[in-house]
Formats: sequence, structure tokens, C-alpha cells
Amino acid sequence: MDLHQQLFNYINKSGAPVALGWKHCQRVYHLARELSQHLNLDDEVLYIAALLHDTGKYPMYALPNVDHTLRSKGIAGNMLKQSSFDPDKLPIVLEAVEQHMHYSEPGVHDESVYLRDANILDHLGNIGIMKLFSLIGEDPLIGTPEDALDRAQMFAEALPKKVYTRTGRRIAVKRREETMRFLAGLKRQSYEYAWI
Repeated sequence: MDLHQQLFNYINKSGAPVALGWKHCQRVYHLARELSQHLNLDDEVLYIAALLHDTGKYPMYALPNVDHTLRSKGIAGNMLKQSSFDPDKLPIVLEAVEQHMHYSEPGVHDESVYLRDANILDHLGNIGIMKLFSLIGEDPLIGTPEDALDRAQMFAEALPKKVYTRTGRRIAVKRREETMRFLAGLKRQSYEYAWI
């Protein structure tokens, strides 16, 4: 079985919520490629890092009180060392996996920077709202629709400032506006969120 099929199976058997599983990884990968189209990134590194960046938060692999970025890095390292993956590329994949969250500084490799920006952008706009609402009851921080709305507001305010690249910042502004339009419309239609 080739590595790509192995990773697909790994994610699909992980218990990952739909909002954070295979399709999220695909969106992050393709958005990172779009953002970095003016560069010559290592596509294999970017793809594998995108597929493995959240494994540490999936139910089958998560550990209590361990940041999922560190857990994901450990899982990725173990898996890739046991495969035919180029060992010279391994440090770049591991950096991208570890540095993919908005609370991390961008890594030193372009693959890390663009993966991080793409992951942040996937939490904004229409797709970000859809993800938040699909995680109600599955994520300990999103138990109710009100929690999802609060998180959407918080993401819209905080995440655009975390995007590092110029192209990413332009997209972040648009996605923030999408989020704010949605929240304003929902507020009007639900009597200031009282009827959610």
C-alpha cells in the first residue's frame, strides 16, 4: 500500500469529526498550494503535512493534556520513519505539523508558513462557520449553538491578525467579512440570538 493510501486509511479510522478529517486536510492542502503558487514548494512535504497536521486531536490518537500539535508531530514522525518517506524531508514535515496553529509562530520553511495560513483560513468565512456548527456536541468547547456563535465571533476578530502571508491576509479579510455578514443576519433573524 502506498503512503497516500495509508494516510487516507489512517485518518478515516481515527474517529475524526467530519469537520476536521479528510476533507479539512484536503482543503488546507489545496489552499496552501493556492497561496504559495508563486513559489516552488515541495508538494509532497506540503501534502503529507496537511494530511497529518491534526492527527493528534482525533479520538483514536489524542492524549489528555497533550497539545494536539505535539501529539500530531509524534504520530507523523513515527509513521513516516516506518515508511519509505525521504528522511531529509522529515524535519520539514514535522515543523509544519507542529507549527500549524494560530497560536504558534510560523515555521522557518515556506511549507510550514503556508500550511499554517491555510489552516487559519479554514477557520474563517462560510467554511469556518459550517465547521463550528458541525462540531456542536463533538468539541468540548462547542457544546451549544451559542458556543459556536461566540467562537465564530472570536475567530473573526482574532484570526485575520495571525495570518502571515500577504495573499493569506487578503483572503482573511474577505472571510472575516463573510463571517460578520452571517452573524449580523442571524442576529437579526433570531431576535438578538435569543431564538437560536
